[in-house]
Amino acid sequence: MKRGQALVEVALVLPIVFALALGAVSIVRLADARAGIDAATAAAASAAARAPDPTTAVSQGGAAFAAAAAGYALGDPRLTLDLGTFSRGSTIHAYGTATVAMAAPVPGLPRGVTLTSTAAARVESWRSR
Repeated sequence: MKRGQALVEVALVLPIVFALALGAVSIVRLADARAGIDAATAAAASAAARAPDPTTAVSQGGAAFAAAAAGYALGDPRLTLDLGTFSRGSTIHAYGTATVAMAAPVPGLPRGVTLTSTAAARVESWRSR
């Protein structure tokens, strides 16, 4: 009677264990991507705030965003910078978006998640322009 019991138990439990493992991988991937988009957006705002003029702010902010985002598994990272007046003491706002793919496609669940992040930095008041 007990000859096939272990095989039946494995057959019943294995799909559940597999689903839990995929869920854990997806959560870790999502947390890593969240940290990445937050870091990239903050780096962009910081770099733009230190730039000497608005044109340089856009290019340096974009370069900082791309460099920081490259270290993470982000799909299609995009940055929008709102420089405002770009005067001393004004605030620059950075908005970043990216997608992250889930570990494995599961019917009924999304294949990817879009993440957004915002960051702000004050234009340094001691800089001469």
